[in-house]
Amino acid sequence: MRKFVKSFLGLSLSTIIMFSGTTLAASSRIEIVVNDSPVTTDIAPYLKQGTTIVPLNVVQQIPGINVKWDNASKTVTITRNGETITLVAGEKTATIGSQKVSLAVSSTLEKGRVMVPLRFIAESADAHVIWNAKIRTVYVAKASEELTAKLASTNLAEARSAAVQFPRTSQLKKMDVQNASQNQDYFFPEGLSTSFFIAGGNGVSYYKVTGNHSEEVWSAKLDTASKSSSSLFFLPYKVVDQDGEKPSINKRVVFYHLMLPIMEATYGFVETNGEATTIGQKGMQLNQFFVIEQEK
Repeated sequence: MRKFVKSFLGLSLSTIIMFSGTTLAASSRIEIVVNDSPVTTDIAPYLKQGTTIVPLNVVQQIPGINVKWDNASKTVTITRNGETITLVAGEKTATIGSQKVSLAVSSTLEKGRVMVPLRFIAESADAHVIWNAKIRTVYVAKASEELTAKLASTNLAEARSAAVQFPRTSQLKKMDVQNASQNQDYFFPEGLSTSFFIAGGNGVSYYKVTGNHSEEVWSAKLDTASKSSSSLFFLPYKVVDQDGEKPSINKRVVFYHLMLPIMEATYGFVETNGEATTIGQKGMQLNQFFVIEQEK
Protein backbone atom coordinates (compact mmCIF):
# COMPACT_ATOMS: atom_id res chain seq x y z
CA MET A 1 0.00 0.00 0.00
CA ARG A 2 2.87 2.34 0.85
CA LYS A 3 4.37 1.81 -2.60
CA PHE A 4 1.01 2.50 -4.22
CA VAL A 5 0.42 5.70 -2.24
CA LYS A 6 3.90 6.91 -3.07
CA SER A 7 3.27 6.41 -6.77
CA PHE A 8 -0.05 8.23 -6.54
CA LEU A 9 1.58 11.27 -4.97
CA GLY A 10 3.78 11.63 -8.03
CA LEU A 11 1.05 12.09 -10.62
CA SER A 12 1.18 14.64 -13.39
CA LEU A 13 -0.57 17.98 -13.53
CA SER A 14 0.13 18.11 -17.25
CA THR A 15 -1.94 14.97 -17.86
CA ILE A 16 -4.78 16.27 -15.73
CA ILE A 17 -4.78 19.35 -17.95
CA MET A 18 -5.12 17.04 -20.94
CA PHE A 19 -8.03 15.07 -19.54
CA SER A 20 -10.03 17.21 -17.12
CA GLY A 21 -12.83 19.40 -18.46
CA THR A 22 -12.39 21.71 -15.48
CA THR A 23 -8.91 22.92 -16.33
CA LEU A 24 -9.84 25.33 -19.10
CA ALA A 25 -9.13 28.84 -17.91
CA ALA A 26 -12.14 30.96 -17.19
CA SER A 27 -12.37 34.37 -18.85
CA SER A 28 -14.96 36.82 -20.08
CA ARG A 29 -14.67 35.34 -23.56
CA ILE A 30 -16.83 32.33 -24.37
CA GLU A 31 -14.75 29.27 -25.20
CA ILE A 32 -15.99 26.57 -27.55
CA VAL A 33 -14.74 22.99 -27.22
CA VAL A 34 -15.75 20.42 -29.85
CA ASN A 35 -14.82 16.82 -29.03
CA ASP A 36 -12.16 17.92 -26.53
CA SER A 37 -10.52 20.38 -28.96
CA PRO A 38 -10.80 24.15 -28.34
CA VAL A 39 -12.02 25.96 -31.46
CA THR A 40 -10.27 29.18 -32.47
CA THR A 41 -12.50 31.89 -33.94
CA ASP A 42 -11.69 35.32 -35.34
CA ILE A 43 -15.15 36.56 -34.34
CA ALA A 44 -15.91 36.01 -30.67
CA PRO A 45 -18.92 33.81 -29.83
CA TYR A 46 -21.58 35.53 -27.74
CA LEU A 47 -24.83 34.86 -25.90
CA LYS A 48 -28.12 36.19 -27.23
CA GLN A 49 -31.40 35.37 -25.49
CA GLY A 50 -29.71 32.42 -23.81
CA THR A 51 -28.40 31.05 -27.10
CA THR A 52 -24.71 30.81 -28.01
CA ILE A 53 -24.04 32.36 -31.41
CA VAL A 54 -20.88 31.23 -33.18
CA PRO A 55 -19.14 31.69 -36.54
CA LEU A 56 -20.01 29.08 -39.15
CA ASN A 57 -16.52 27.51 -38.99
CA VAL A 58 -17.30 26.28 -35.46
CA VAL A 59 -20.23 24.07 -36.48
CA GLN A 60 -18.28 22.83 -39.48
CA GLN A 61 -16.09 20.95 -37.01
CA ILE A 62 -18.96 18.90 -35.55
CA PRO A 63 -18.50 15.28 -36.69
CA GLY A 64 -21.05 13.68 -38.97
CA ILE A 65 -22.37 16.75 -40.79
CA ASN A 66 -21.57 18.75 -43.90
CA VAL A 67 -22.15 22.51 -43.76
CA LYS A 68 -22.33 24.86 -46.76
CA TRP A 69 -23.03 28.58 -47.14
CA ASP A 70 -24.77 30.05 -50.21
CA ASN A 71 -23.92 33.73 -50.30
CA ALA A 72 -26.50 34.53 -53.00
CA SER A 73 -29.46 33.21 -51.00
CA LYS A 74 -27.84 33.81 -47.58
CA THR A 75 -28.63 30.19 -46.71
CA VAL A 76 -26.81 27.70 -44.49
CA THR A 77 -27.38 24.11 -45.62
CA ILE A 78 -26.53 21.22 -43.30
CA THR A 79 -26.67 17.60 -44.41
CA ARG A 80 -26.43 14.53 -42.18
CA ASN A 81 -27.44 10.94 -42.86
CA GLY A 82 -29.22 12.02 -46.05
CA GLU A 83 -31.31 14.67 -44.24
CA THR A 84 -31.11 18.37 -45.13
CA ILE A 85 -31.43 21.28 -42.69
CA THR A 86 -31.53 24.88 -43.89
CA LEU A 87 -31.29 28.25 -42.13
CA VAL A 88 -31.62 31.63 -43.85
CA ALA A 89 -29.77 34.60 -42.37
CA GLY A 90 -32.20 36.91 -40.57
CA GLU A 91 -35.05 34.39 -40.42
CA LYS A 92 -36.17 32.82 -37.12
CA THR A 93 -37.28 29.59 -38.73
CA ALA A 94 -35.34 26.64 -40.09
CA THR A 95 -36.32 23.70 -42.24
CA ILE A 96 -35.55 20.12 -41.27
CA GLY A 97 -36.41 17.97 -44.26
CA SER A 98 -39.85 19.30 -45.19
CA GLN A 99 -40.75 20.52 -41.69
CA LYS A 100 -40.37 24.11 -40.49
CA VAL A 101 -39.22 24.75 -36.92
CA SER A 102 -38.85 27.95 -34.92
CA LEU A 103 -35.50 29.28 -33.76
CA ALA A 104 -34.93 31.28 -30.58
CA VAL A 105 -32.34 33.35 -32.46
CA SER A 106 -31.79 33.64 -36.20
CA SER A 107 -28.50 33.32 -38.03
CA THR A 108 -26.92 36.63 -39.04
CA LEU A 109 -24.12 38.23 -41.02
CA GLU A 110 -21.61 40.15 -38.92
CA LYS A 111 -18.32 41.65 -40.13
CA GLY A 112 -18.44 39.44 -43.18
CA ARG A 113 -18.95 36.29 -41.11
CA VAL A 114 -21.95 33.99 -40.92
CA MET A 115 -23.08 33.65 -37.29
CA VAL A 116 -25.34 30.72 -36.38
CA PRO A 117 -27.05 29.30 -33.25
CA LEU A 118 -24.71 26.59 -32.01
CA ARG A 119 -27.10 24.42 -30.02
CA PHE A 120 -29.67 24.07 -32.79
CA ILE A 121 -27.11 22.91 -35.34
CA ALA A 122 -25.20 20.69 -32.89
CA GLU A 123 -28.33 18.93 -31.68
CA SER A 124 -29.51 18.57 -35.27
CA ALA A 125 -26.30 16.59 -35.76
CA ASP A 126 -27.12 14.40 -32.71
CA ALA A 127 -24.29 16.01 -30.74
CA HIS A 128 -24.53 16.75 -27.02
CA VAL A 129 -24.22 20.40 -25.94
CA ILE A 130 -23.44 21.70 -22.44
CA TRP A 131 -22.95 25.30 -21.31
CA ASN A 132 -20.56 25.62 -18.37
CA ALA A 133 -21.35 29.03 -16.87
CA LYS A 134 -18.59 28.66 -14.26
CA ILE A 135 -15.83 28.80 -16.85
CA ARG A 136 -17.88 30.29 -19.74
CA THR A 137 -17.33 27.31 -21.98
CA VAL A 138 -19.63 25.48 -24.38
CA TYR A 139 -18.89 21.79 -24.87
CA VAL A 140 -20.05 20.00 -28.00
CA ALA A 141 -19.53 16.24 -27.88
CA LYS A 142 -20.31 13.40 -30.23
CA ALA A 143 -18.52 10.06 -30.08
CA SER A 144 -17.72 8.30 -33.33
CA GLU A 145 -19.55 5.14 -34.37
CA GLU A 146 -16.27 3.26 -33.96
CA LEU A 147 -15.87 4.36 -30.33
CA THR A 148 -19.52 3.60 -29.60
CA ALA A 149 -19.11 0.07 -30.96
CA LYS A 150 -15.96 -0.50 -28.91
CA LEU A 151 -17.69 0.72 -25.75
CA ALA A 152 -20.22 -2.09 -26.18
CA SER A 153 -17.47 -4.71 -26.55
CA THR A 154 -17.51 -7.78 -24.31
CA ASN A 155 -13.76 -7.27 -24.00
CA LEU A 156 -13.54 -5.14 -20.85
CA ALA A 157 -10.15 -3.67 -21.74
CA GLU A 158 -11.41 -2.54 -25.16
CA ALA A 159 -14.55 -1.05 -23.61
CA ARG A 160 -12.49 0.88 -21.04
CA SER A 161 -10.15 2.16 -23.72
CA ALA A 162 -13.16 3.48 -25.62
CA ALA A 163 -14.77 5.01 -22.51
CA VAL A 164 -11.80 7.20 -21.62
CA GLN A 165 -11.64 8.41 -25.24
CA PHE A 166 -15.28 9.51 -25.39
CA PRO A 167 -15.43 13.32 -25.82
CA ARG A 168 -15.81 14.99 -22.43
CA THR A 169 -18.08 17.67 -21.07
CA SER A 170 -18.21 19.42 -17.72
CA GLN A 171 -20.34 21.85 -15.76
CA LEU A 172 -17.84 22.01 -12.91
CA LYS A 173 -15.49 24.77 -11.81
CA LYS A 174 -11.76 24.83 -12.36
CA MET A 175 -9.65 23.11 -9.71
CA ASP A 176 -6.28 24.55 -8.75
CA VAL A 177 -4.30 21.31 -8.58
CA GLN A 178 -0.53 20.99 -8.35
CA ASN A 179 1.97 18.41 -9.58
CA ALA A 180 5.21 18.13 -11.47
CA SER A 181 5.69 14.47 -12.44
CA GLN A 182 4.58 12.59 -15.53
CA ASN A 183 2.26 9.79 -14.46
CA GLN A 184 -1.45 9.06 -14.67
CA ASP A 185 -3.74 6.99 -12.46
CA TYR A 186 -7.00 5.42 -13.64
CA PHE A 187 -9.51 3.74 -11.33
CA PHE A 188 -12.47 1.62 -12.48
CA PRO A 189 -15.03 -0.11 -10.28
CA GLU A 190 -14.36 -3.81 -10.83
CA GLY A 191 -16.08 -5.21 -13.90
CA LEU A 192 -17.20 -1.80 -15.18
CA SER A 193 -16.07 0.45 -18.02
CA THR A 194 -18.46 3.41 -18.27
CA SER A 195 -17.54 5.09 -14.97
CA PHE A 196 -13.96 5.90 -14.01
CA PHE A 197 -11.63 8.20 -12.08
CA ILE A 198 -8.55 9.96 -13.41
CA ALA A 199 -6.17 11.21 -10.71
CA GLY A 200 -3.07 13.37 -10.85
CA GLY A 201 -1.08 15.11 -8.15
CA ASN A 202 -3.56 16.48 -5.63
CA GLY A 203 -6.49 16.41 -8.05
CA VAL A 204 -9.02 13.81 -9.15
CA SER A 205 -11.97 13.77 -11.57
CA TYR A 206 -14.80 11.26 -11.88
CA TYR A 207 -16.46 10.65 -15.26
CA LYS A 208 -19.53 8.77 -16.46
CA VAL A 209 -20.23 7.86 -20.07
CA THR A 210 -23.77 8.80 -21.05
CA GLY A 211 -25.06 8.44 -24.59
CA ASN A 212 -22.50 9.89 -26.98
CA HIS A 213 -20.31 11.73 -24.44
CA SER A 214 -18.52 11.46 -21.13
CA GLU A 215 -19.46 13.90 -18.37
CA GLU A 216 -17.22 15.06 -15.54
CA VAL A 217 -19.55 14.42 -12.61
CA TRP A 218 -17.22 15.28 -9.72
CA SER A 219 -13.78 16.82 -9.27
CA ALA A 220 -11.77 17.52 -6.16
CA LYS A 221 -8.56 18.97 -4.81
CA LEU A 222 -6.98 16.76 -2.15
CA ASP A 223 -4.64 17.35 0.75
CA THR A 224 -2.45 14.31 0.17
CA ALA A 225 -0.67 14.88 3.49
CA SER A 226 -3.89 14.38 5.48
CA LYS A 227 -5.75 11.07 5.62
CA SER A 228 -9.53 11.07 5.91
CA SER A 229 -11.86 8.13 6.50
CA SER A 230 -14.74 10.04 4.90
CA SER A 231 -13.04 10.11 1.51
CA LEU A 232 -13.05 7.41 -1.16
CA PHE A 233 -11.29 4.28 0.13
CA PHE A 234 -8.80 4.22 -2.76
CA LEU A 235 -8.05 7.96 -2.36
CA PRO A 236 -8.17 8.31 1.45
CA TYR A 237 -7.18 11.96 1.63
CA LYS A 238 -8.82 15.09 2.95
CA VAL A 239 -10.88 16.93 0.32
CA VAL A 240 -10.06 20.63 0.49
CA ASP A 241 -12.17 21.71 -2.48
CA GLN A 242 -14.68 19.95 -4.70
CA ASP A 243 -17.48 20.45 -7.18
CA GLY A 244 -20.25 18.16 -8.35
CA GLU A 245 -21.60 15.08 -6.62
CA LYS A 246 -19.01 12.82 -5.00
CA PRO A 247 -19.76 9.21 -5.99
CA SER A 248 -20.18 6.34 -3.57
CA ILE A 249 -18.17 3.27 -4.57
CA ASN A 250 -19.08 0.06 -2.72
CA LYS A 251 -16.92 -2.48 -4.51
CA ARG A 252 -13.20 -2.88 -4.99
CA VAL A 253 -11.59 -0.93 -7.79
CA VAL A 254 -9.06 -1.76 -10.46
CA PHE A 255 -6.15 0.65 -10.86
CA TYR A 256 -3.74 1.32 -13.69
CA HIS A 257 -0.80 3.54 -12.76
CA LEU A 258 0.67 4.68 -16.09
CA MET A 259 4.26 5.94 -16.00
CA LEU A 260 4.37 8.14 -19.08
CA PRO A 261 8.17 8.47 -19.44
CA ILE A 262 8.53 4.70 -19.92
CA MET A 263 4.95 3.94 -21.10
CA GLU A 264 4.47 1.14 -18.60
CA ALA A 265 1.78 0.66 -15.97
CA THR A 266 1.63 -1.04 -12.62
CA TYR A 267 -1.83 -2.47 -12.05
CA GLY A 268 -3.91 -4.22 -9.45
CA PHE A 269 -6.80 -3.79 -7.02
CA VAL A 270 -7.77 -1.65 -4.05
CA GLU A 271 -10.13 -3.37 -1.62
CA THR A 272 -12.94 -1.47 0.08
CA ASN A 273 -10.85 -1.41 3.28
CA GLY A 274 -8.18 0.59 1.43
CA GLU A 275 -5.73 -2.29 1.06
CA ALA A 276 -4.00 -2.16 -2.33
CA THR A 277 -2.48 -5.12 -4.17
CA THR A 278 -0.15 -4.58 -7.10
CA ILE A 279 -0.34 -7.56 -9.45
CA GLY A 280 2.31 -6.64 -11.99
CA GLN A 281 3.77 -4.17 -14.46
CA LYS A 282 3.63 -4.16 -18.26
CA GLY A 283 3.76 -1.87 -21.28
CA MET A 284 0.71 0.32 -21.87
CA GLN A 285 -0.13 3.05 -24.36
CA LEU A 286 -2.09 6.12 -23.32
CA ASN A 287 -5.82 5.28 -23.02
CA GLN A 288 -5.21 1.69 -24.15
CA PHE A 289 -5.94 -0.67 -21.29
CA PHE A 290 -5.14 -4.36 -21.03
CA VAL A 291 -7.06 -7.26 -19.50
CA ILE A 292 -6.37 -8.04 -15.84
CA GLU A 293 -6.86 -11.78 -15.59
CA GLN A 294 -7.68 -11.72 -11.88
CA GLU A 295 -10.60 -9.32 -12.38
CA LYS A 296 -14.08 -10.74 -11.97
